[in-house]
Amino acid sequence: MMIKKYKYIDHISDTGIKFYGSTVAELFESAAGGMFSIICDLRIVKPVEKKNIEIGGRNIDYEELLILWLEKLLYLYEVENMLFSKFKVAKIKKMSGKLILEAEIYGEKIDLSRHDIKAAIKAPTYHELEIKEDEIKSGWKGKVVFDV
Repeated sequence: MMIKKYKYIDHISDTGIKFYGSTVAELFESAAGGMFSIICDLRIVKPVEKKNIEIGGRNIDYEELLILWLEKLLYLYEVENMLFSKFKVAKIKKMSGKLILEAEIYGEKIDLSRHDIKAAIKAPTYHELEIKEDEIKSGWKGKVVFDV
């Protein structure tokens, strides 16, 4: 069972999460888990189908990579009608001027007889977006607000 490494934050018209990780890769896993926990109860989503993800871009930073990651997950949720409950970021690396994320995600097709969709997330936003090292806890922390 995944240890919850995120918490919900109040926002005037949207919703958001603060998330944590001992590494940048774990931080991105926590952000994905936090986003899908807003959509549904992750304990009910079975990690039966695996998808490989590779995303990245030239001249981007961790914040922009996080937005690309969460947008890709939302795209798969909406287009392939899937919920995800397990996220394994294999690596985040700089290569030839590009920042690249490689991951495996696990989930299943939405079954409305079992899955209660709690909220519709339209997109992750740049509003209050942050990723930074947490020297006190020797790890990483971030914050993202979602347009709902």
